[in-house]
Amino acid sequence: MGKQWFPYVRAGVLERVERMVARAARDGALPAAEALVVLGAWQALLERHGGADGRCVLCRRTSRRLCGVWQVAVAYFVRPDAP
Repeated sequence: MGKQWFPYVRAGVLERVERMVARAARDGALPAAEALVVLGAWQALLERHGGADGRCVLCRRTSRRLCGVWQVAVAYFVRPDAP
C-alpha cells in the first residue's frame, strides 16, 4: 500500500465509520454523545497508526503493508458487503 493508495483507504475507512455512527445515533441505537465518542476514538486510533504514506508510526513498521489496526479497519469498514 503506497503513498498513492493510503489516503484513499484512510478516507474510505473514516467516511464509513462516520456514516455508521451517524446511522446508529439517528436510529436510536446509540445516543448522539456516545456516537461522537465512537467516531472520535476510531479517528484518533487510525490517526495514531498512519503516517502520510501508510507506514504505521506507532507500530514502528518499515513495511508499506497496513498494520493490524488498519487491517481491522479496512476489513470492517471498507469491505464490499458492509451495510
